[in-house]
Amino acid sequence: MMPPADRPSGILSRAGRAVRSALLGFAAAAVAAGLPAQEPAARSTPTRPGTAPANVAPAAPKPAAPVAAPKAAAPRAAAPKSAEAKAPSAGAYVGAREFSRVLGLEPAWDAAKKQLVLTGSNRRFVLEAETREAEFDGVRVFLGAPAEIRQGELAISKIDYLKLLTPVVRPGQGAGKPPGLRTIVLDPGHGGRDTGKVNARLRVLEKEMTLDTARRLKALLEVQGYRVVLTREDDRYVELVDRPAVADRVDADLFVSLHFNAVEADVERVTGVEVYTMTPQHQLSANRQPDDQVPVFNPGNFNDHWNAVLGFSIHRDMLAALKVPDRGLKRSRFAVLRHARCPAVLIEAGFLSNDAEAARVATQGYRQQIAAAIATGIRSYAAALKQAQTRAGR
Repeated sequence: MMPPADRPSGILSRAGRAVRSALLGFAAAAVAAGLPAQEPAARSTPTRPGTAPANVAPAAPKPAAPVAAPKAAAPRAAAPKSAEAKAPSAGAYVGAREFSRVLGLEPAWDAAKKQLVLTGSNRRFVLEAETREAEFDGVRVFLGAPAEIRQGELAISKIDYLKLLTPVVRPGQGAGKPPGLRTIVLDPGHGGRDTGKVNARLRVLEKEMTLDTARRLKALLEVQGYRVVLTREDDRYVELVDRPAVADRVDADLFVSLHFNAVEADVERVTGVEVYTMTPQHQLSANRQPDDQVPVFNPGNFNDHWNAVLGFSIHRDMLAALKVPDRGLKRSRFAVLRHARCPAVLIEAGFLSNDAEAARVATQGYRQQIAAAIATGIRSYAAALKQAQTRAGR
């Protein structure tokens, strides 16, 4: 886990990346049109008001050598001017009738639970009024803003509709040409003077666990034919902004930052996996705390759609393989995600503050399981890309 002070808060390496960023920027500008200038504060756990509106009705709705980190970080990308010019009023929401119709899902409203269940093609999505928490195919997912009952139906923020629900249900819809997937950068968190989280009693250091897990994952991905580069190959310190800059230098198609978490309280209870992607512009991160980046279009926002597809794929497959508690698919403006110009994810693969989980992480066998689970998630992401490319080519 990155120290709190280091969390959210290159010039492009090749002409090809510059072109791709420009195209993605154009797509981002088109999607951003009609998005809210600011989202309302949100609750991370469900709350149940005493009385529901009377008119609520069912909605119809071969291994590469390590690459040295560049000395200077890439400049922050500015928000597309067209997106700024067309910024809509705050609090734009989309009703269930519309998004269920567009996504081809069958809605069913449970008035007692204030839940909307969407089904279709062996998939199931559960949205609940007055909370940011949702369930996508049995996976815990955090929206950027709470779902609300508006005009007699459940509604979600337009950003969540475009940049979370749509990518998960229909990868590639409205996102333009899907990206490729050939070069993957793995980022073992911490290193050198930065130990990361430490379980002193068991002598488990996060920096050592992340590096070993990254090496194992690298081997698995190379067998699948990917070119894989690590941001560090040994126990050395790499600045946060220099980590995604490595991805720029090698023209990466994917960036995966590996971490292990910890809490100070309730250490015996808190375990499991959580996965983070970049917070979309105009939304609050999972911790619900405002920051000066909310109105900013960062480089990481060029890939909001594919970040969601990637994050969901990895989180779902890690939970299935490891059989651990679901801490949720979340969004945050961690530095490595803000500056990543390719689809990116940050994984917290366990809690070193919990002795039982830390003891598992300390074993080579469990770290191999973690690496294999992430590799499976990347295969699922690759399959989603292929399906989107097939649809785009029709």
